Parts: sequence; C-alpha cells; structure tokens
Amino acid sequence: SRLIKKASSETKENKSTVAGATSNLVNAIIGAGIVGIPYAIKECGLVAGIILVVLCAILTEKSLRVLVNTAKHVDVPSYETLFESTYGSAGFYFISINMLLMAYGGCLSYLTLIKDTLPVLLGVQRGDAGMERAILVVSTMAIILPISMQRDMADLAKTSKISVVFQCCMVLVVVIFCPVSETLEENGGLLEIASGSVIRSSTIFKGLGVLSFAFVCQHGAFIVAGSLEKPTKERWGQATSRALTLCLVLEAACGISGYLAFLEKTQGDILNNFLALGGSITMAANLARGLLCTTMFFVYPVDLFVCRHVFVVLFFRGRRAHEGDDAAVLNRRDRRIALTLVVYFLSLIPALFVEEVGDVLAITGAIAGSSLSYIGPGMIYLAVYGDEFLKKVEEIWGKNEESTDTAPAESDVESSRLLTNQQSNETTTTTESPATEQSLFKSIAWYLLLMPIWCGVAKMGKAKLKEFKEKEALKSPHINRLGKVARPALQMVPANIPRVGSADGGSAGVPTFPTPKYGATAGGNKAIGAAILAQQRSASFRAAPSAPADLDEPPTWYDFWVAIFFIVFGMIALCAGLFSILMGN
Repeated sequence: SRLIKKASSETKENKSTVAGATSNLVNAIIGAGIVGIPYAIKECGLVAGIILVVLCAILTEKSLRVLVNTAKHVDVPSYETLFESTYGSAGFYFISINMLLMAYGGCLSYLTLIKDTLPVLLGVQRGDAGMERAILVVSTMAIILPISMQRDMADLAKTSKISVVFQCCMVLVVVIFCPVSETLEENGGLLEIASGSVIRSSTIFKGLGVLSFAFVCQHGAFIVAGSLEKPTKERWGQATSRALTLCLVLEAACGISGYLAFLEKTQGDILNNFLALGGSITMAANLARGLLCTTMFFVYPVDLFVCRHVFVVLFFRGRRAHEGDDAAVLNRRDRRIALTLVVYFLSLIPALFVEEVGDVLAITGAIAGSSLSYIGPGMIYLAVYGDEFLKKVEEIWGKNEESTDTAPAESDVESSRLLTNQQSNETTTTTESPATEQSLFKSIAWYLLLMPIWCGVAKMGKAKLKEFKEKEALKSPHINRLGKVARPALQMVPANIPRVGSADGGSAGVPTFPTPKYGATAGGNKAIGAAILAQQRSASFRAAPSAPADLDEPPTWYDFWVAIFFIVFGMIALCAGLFSILMGN
C-alpha cells in the first residue's frame, strides 16, 4: 500500500491558485507583440484602434470561458478532444497542428528577440554573429532550459508572476518617457488629434490583424485551466477576467501613449522610436528592452509546454496520452527531458542561423491564431449545442412535421423553415397559414443570417457528438482534470422501478433496484458502458434530483449569436492578417 500511495503522489499533477493561473494566462498573452500595439492603433485610427483593443480583449475572455465550459459539458479535458467530439479525427488533428504552429512560432520568435536584444545590452557590436549565437545558447541553456524541464504548468506560476511584474515595469517606462505632452501641444491637443484619426479605412485591416493576434492564448488555455486547483466555472472565470483586464490595461496604456507620442512616425516596435530621441530617453528605451528581453526567458516555457503537450497527444499511445494527460505521460523523467530537448533544439537551431522568419510566422500565426481564438470556439459551440440550436431555429422558422422522439428534429429544418402552422398528420386540426409578408421576411432573414450554414454545422455536430458519446460510454470511468458539471438529468431513474414506501409502486417513495448479477453473465466494462448508454437513451427514464456542483446552464439565443459572431470575426481577422502580410510585401 505504501508503494501504491507513493506512486499515486508522484503522478498527481501539481495545482496552482487563481493568482498562479492568472499569471500563466497573462504570460501566455503578452509577449513581444505588446511593443507593436502603438503601430496597430496608428493603422486603425486612434478611436477605432482603442475600440478594437477593448473588443479583442472582451472576445478573448469570452472565448476562454466558452471553450472550457463547453469541454466540461462534453466531459473532455483538452481542446483537441473537444474538437474530436464533434468533428471526428479530422478536427482532432486540425486543432493539434494549429496549436503546434502557434506555440512553435512563439518559441522561435522569443529566441530571435533574445538574440537581437541581449547582445546589444551586453555591449556586443551588431553584426558579430558568432558572439550573438554564443550568448543565445549560453543564456537559454542556463535559464530557459531548467525552467522548461518542469512537468506541470502550475510549476511555472512563480516565474510567470516575475514576468508579469517585469511587463508592468516595461509598460510603465514607456508611458513615463513617451513625449506625449510635447506632441499634444504641437498638434493642438487630444481632441484635435482624435478628430483627425477616428478610423482609417485603408489600413484598418492591417491594424486589426496585429491586434487580434496580440491576445491569442487559446492554444494554452486548457493546460492552464487544468492546472487550476478546483477548476470550477467561477474560479476559471476569475482567472480569465483578471488576466484579460490586466492585459487590456497594459496593452491599451502602451498603445495609446506610444501612438500619441509619435503619431505618424510610430514604428512597428515602439522602442525603436525612443532611440532617435537620445539622452535619458535612450537609456529608458534600453531599460525597457532589458525588461522585455527578461520576460522572454519566462514566456518561452509556456509555449514550450504547449508544443510538448501536442507531441504527447500525437506521438504517444494510450488513453491518457490521447486525452492530453501530460502529468501521467511525462512523469517519467526520461520522456520529459527528451521532449523538452526536442522542442528546445527545434526552435534554437532556426533562431541561430535564420535572420528573418517574420513572413512565415505571420502567415501561420494568422491562420492558426484565427482558427484557435475565434473560429474554433464558435464552431465548437454550435456543434456541441446543435440540438438546442436547431430546436430554437424551428421555433422561429417553422417546425418540421417529421420531428418525433425517434426522428431528429433537425433532419429537414431547411426545407421546413417556412412550413409553419400546417396540418399535422396525426390530427385533423387546421390553422391559418402565416401572412405573406411575415413569410417573406423570414425567408429573407434566413439567407441574410446565413442560417443554412449554421444549421449545417449544428446537424453535423449533433451527429458526431452522438457517435462520440456512444464510444465514450463503452470506456472505463475516468477523472476529468477540468472537473465536471451537474446536469438536471444526470441521475436517471426508470419510471417502472418499484419504490419503497409506495403502496402501488407509483412515483412516491425511494426507488429500489434489482441486485446486479456477477460471474459468467457479467460482460466487463464494455457491458457496463453499453448498459449505461442504453439507460441514458431510454425514454422511460426521468431525472432524479441531484445537488449541482458546477451547474450546466442551457444555451440561449444570445449565446448562439455570440458563437456566430466569433466565426465571422475570426474569418475577418484571418483575412485581415493575410492582407496585412501581402500588403507589407
């Protein structure tokens, strides 16, 4: 028993507090991209840029909640298995590859920034490639590699907190030393500048491409959420709201002050603007660069953990590996060291010898960032709650007369959207048909709102989710690291089971169940799973009361419209990102 207890304690995942999870989230969001926010505001226009910064922060916070809460509803522990539940193996590999591209791009960009910044701060002449490479190798092996050898995301909480402090100090340096007051005085004041820079229609998509990806962190959201102690909806909501509020304040402060200080001269890296001013401002710029470079040492391990996680789910076998249980798979030290070294050298070698990988990273970031941050959450929400969405659609556009308990209600929802109040096959009651104007309005709204597309996503998601649940029911029970939610129909009680305390075996009293048979008649876990699935699908069962721990709330029209907005905004952000890259070339 001592050996079992020791093994259990060794494989148990370390957990972090809300503050630790918040720090890890902030670290995953704020990287080198924060110095480009002033340039993005310049491209969007001051007023439009501020609005888009706030909008991106709100959408990111909402998407983080949607992803984790939806995963709880389906009872899956990771982003890739959540997509697998509704889009099959293609969805699993699509999300996994996008997560790898996003995280690997981050690792490579952080090392490149360290190589470009640290040697200059140490007094090395620019162009001395040998010394720059040596400094990069020595510094990352001494600092990054030991931190990245940790097993659990919770182990990064302390370094993430240090990184957050450095990021705040860097933004503070930018805000203090930006010559905002001089620029405002020279250009007639804030109102005059704002009135002349409301929105720039010619370059707003370029700025949107920068802003939308400055908040990308969904590729590491499930690892951070799983590391949270007691990952309830409330605690995860606290972590996301605090993290995004801090990120919004930091990025808005850096962006607004940087743009107001340099206006049309604002460069892609705001720190480069300081170098031309000379004097104490140049020293402040070097201090800000040092703080930014230091944060890269602590941000890198977060993305490395995501790369390592994707390698686990793609290349290791077994249920725990497939579901992304990194703590169980990487509990073996040799595995953890090997995977960490693989990711480290895969990002180090290009950073040593390649000077410019910006276009490649920008293209992959545009595609992967949009897919993970906006399109993915919207598509997954419509698919998981496809049945509820189709029922709400039928309530407005018409009920399909073929809908019964045994036939899916959405089987012909598009063709039946205008067949409202028609004669039923089972009754002789007739009603008046809807007015022509109302039918015409519904028909126009049907296509303007792209309802055929959303209904198609919902139908496919419902069918795939049903297949997924049937397969999962045949597996042995397991603990979800994200926790579970309480549903009204979680405990199912047969209607025809006799009840203690009821004279006629009616609905009163406590239900009694027959004693299960064991031995030759038992079928093992598969038989138990099949029995559970049959019980859940039986129409003769009704819900028994249970004490909810984390209530699963039914979706509303507002939730569905938010999901659709995510998809549309994600497509716009993707096009904006690619457009900005093509225009830049």
